[in-house]
Amino acid sequence: MADERRMTTDRFFGGVDGRLSNLQVMLTYVHAEKPDQEDLWAWLQSNTAARSDSTIEKYVQFVRAIDLLERHDGTYTSTARGKAFADTGDPQLIFTALTEHVKGFETILLAIDSGARTIEEIQKHLHRMYPDYSLPTSIVGRHIEWFRAVGAIEKHDDMYLLTGFGQAEARKLDPDQWLDSGSETGEVNTPPSRRGSSKESTDLASLREQAERDATDSVSPNGQRTTTEYDRSDAIRQYVKRRADGVCEGCGDPVPFTNRRGDPYLHAHHVHEVAGGGPDSPETVIALCPNCHFRVHHGRDGAVYNRELIHRLGSIEDVPIEKILATEEL
Repeated sequence: MADERRMTTDRFFGGVDGRLSNLQVMLTYVHAEKPDQEDLWAWLQSNTAARSDSTIEKYVQFVRAIDLLERHDGTYTSTARGKAFADTGDPQLIFTALTEHVKGFETILLAIDSGARTIEEIQKHLHRMYPDYSLPTSIVGRHIEWFRAVGAIEKHDDMYLLTGFGQAEARKLDPDQWLDSGSETGEVNTPPSRRGSSKESTDLASLREQAERDATDSVSPNGQRTTTEYDRSDAIRQYVKRRADGVCEGCGDPVPFTNRRGDPYLHAHHVHEVAGGGPDSPETVIALCPNCHFRVHHGRDGAVYNRELIHRLGSIEDVPIEKILATEEL
């Protein structure tokens, strides 16, 4: 069955932080007063940052498009869902309205869940899933704004992460339906957290051999991290996580939590930036807990800590530190 949903979203007044509260108050007013267009426009200009009639028209039309607001004979009324949100302020209602009427929200959740962290990485997943649309970052950004407004995504610097609510919603989705994360040949690459076990995955030596076969001396840079890294390093990522055996290879502590399949939650960190042309091999990838991963990328001592991780990799893989350091220059 064809997907008849629209591809684009529009904002609502209040920015990310005040959007849902403004929407709730407006829907409460509409339900109580059943205003005509002139009254609704005047109310929005008095109670929000609305100034332009064209902006009000665009935002109200979008609220209608996601089935929160109706117009009959020139009078605005709230839908059943709009009334429920006016009464409860439950962001789940808005999340459901968005996913039912707009394409792309499922793909964004699964893209972040599978490792896409920047808006450019998320955009690449959307391009793969919806190749008939141009999807500039402005469109992706508006989707992400709504996700942040309903509390499904958090922003840390230029990176996006799922909240507990976002993870719970991603858990309900089938990646084969909503995430075409394969290479240019169309091969689908299911996120590791959703893969079933295989005979090879129970054998660390077999994983190590596969990781060696997939290793590359260099990944072509393009000025930003790309999803190519995730495609190429899947076997290596599986190997280093199995190698860690539930313990962060940075701080040495047990992982703080497990993923949905009950596996230890660890990030595979490249000690030489892949996006800058660095190598992708078992000797240059280390398994980190979320705290250590954020420390190395965003901490004040991140560069120093990354060098410390290189020394730890030398001990873990039993290779000279000089060999790992030398790969940085390749």
